[in-house]
Amino acid sequence: MIGAPARSRRNAGRWLAWVTALAVLMLPSLAHAHASLVASDPAAEAVLAAAPATITLTFNEPVTPLALQLIDARGRSSAITEVATNGDRLSFAPPSLLGAGGHVLSWRVVSADGHPVGGSLTFWIGTPGASLPAIIVPDDPARRAAIWATRVMLELTLLAAPGGAFFLAWIASAALPVLVAGCGAVAVLGLGALALSVGLQGLDILDAPFAELGSAAVWWEGATGSFGRSAAIAAVAFGLTLSALLGRGAPARLLSFGAVLGVGAALAASGHAATAEPRWLATAAVLVHGVSLALWVGALLPLAVMVGPNHATANVTLRRFSRTIPIAIATLLISGVVLGAIQLGRIEALWTSDYGRILFAKLALVVALLLIALWNRRRVTPLLAAGTPHAAYALRRTIAAELVLVIAILGLVGLWRFTPPPRAATAAAAEDRAFAHLHTGRAMANVTLTPGHAGPIEIEVMLQTPDETPLQAQALTVTLANPDAGIEPASAEARRQPDGPWRVRMSAPVPGRWSLTLGILISDFDKVTIAAPVVIR
Repeated sequence: MIGAPARSRRNAGRWLAWVTALAVLMLPSLAHAHASLVASDPAAEAVLAAAPATITLTFNEPVTPLALQLIDARGRSSAITEVATNGDRLSFAPPSLLGAGGHVLSWRVVSADGHPVGGSLTFWIGTPGASLPAIIVPDDPARRAAIWATRVMLELTLLAAPGGAFFLAWIASAALPVLVAGCGAVAVLGLGALALSVGLQGLDILDAPFAELGSAAVWWEGATGSFGRSAAIAAVAFGLTLSALLGRGAPARLLSFGAVLGVGAALAASGHAATAEPRWLATAAVLVHGVSLALWVGALLPLAVMVGPNHATANVTLRRFSRTIPIAIATLLISGVVLGAIQLGRIEALWTSDYGRILFAKLALVVALLLIALWNRRRVTPLLAAGTPHAAYALRRTIAAELVLVIAILGLVGLWRFTPPPRAATAAAAEDRAFAHLHTGRAMANVTLTPGHAGPIEIEVMLQTPDETPLQAQALTVTLANPDAGIEPASAEARRQPDGPWRVRMSAPVPGRWSLTLGILISDFDKVTIAAPVVIR
């Protein structure tokens, strides 16, 4: 009985030895279980004088093709359906005559162990970087329309509610309950539009469909960055508006003043003005522009209600408004001229750029708005003060026309969300670079792609820790992919330069939204992977 356990231990030891030996023998095959591309004709990044008659891919083991696509210099994709398979080699003829420019072969195969493997390679016909379109950026028209409509609603309520609270606290001779309730309802509506705009911003950043609106990642992306700061300030402005409507006297005046300042600050915190230079001037101009517009727009509905024949205090309110509104209009026009000069950069951009044409249409509507306001001041208001019949009706009708023009102006301004100003396009053309910032809890990277348009590019990467100190890494792998164009990931090893950054040369032969992934090897047992989208013109 004593010997049985000993024999069992010896048998177990023998089994363990056999299993260990088999595992050791299997390690080489396990390490190379997935197929990998070892050669191609044409080679990656090859520059050819003429289109190849046959394209060949050679792998380290037999493979079965799943999907092969050839994307030409215009971004057109052609599926490869007739592929000759010879063990570890795939060969096929291009689906059509290839023209000059960059071409991407995107491949996906099944390796011997049954695992799918994908990749891509680039070759050029003629001059590298030639024959590429100006820009192809994936887009979702329904998402654009939702962003535009929500933005118009948000800006209209952001101007009307705080501006209305200011009018009731500072100018109106009496705060009618119906006006207080109306301004409060507009503020609540604005908070709803603000919340929806955060989610739509997240969808736009992640290029995600509407079905993902409930995702936490979508809302996190929308609530961060300059848009997140702007949304937070707008929420405070709405909160101050509601507080002002509930108060009276000096507290209500102070809160309403803070609310209209919040309107200008919210508009200045994001958008084109957030990156315009000189930054201090652009920010100040947007802030003044927003405050002035809120004072004007916010007064329209309360005025329309207060000029009824049953309200004897209407004349007092109109006189106060007539004394103060010229100041708001003057600052509105001055700040608008400053902003136009900053964003256009040159006068001809007013009719040669999409941004300028939108601005031109906006200016035409503003002129019409000013003419109506002048008519009210010079003609209708004196008639109302004199007690002329139907003067109140005439004033209400012109105020309604003003509101329609304000909504039209905000609709045009909303189109700037999708139209870069000429000064930004000029700066981008001068630098001809694309930038991306990648950030996780363990590593950050500032990536510069030069040039910023499709073709051969040099990628420079500055690695940092989350507290912005240099990150020491052993190796860095850079991967580019364009799923929308059907381009599988292509990877390259970056080399560290003596001056600190990592650099690698790759190709992005078609423009659009690319996925950039960095594999950072910190130590033999520690690797961090971070990714972000980058738009290449």
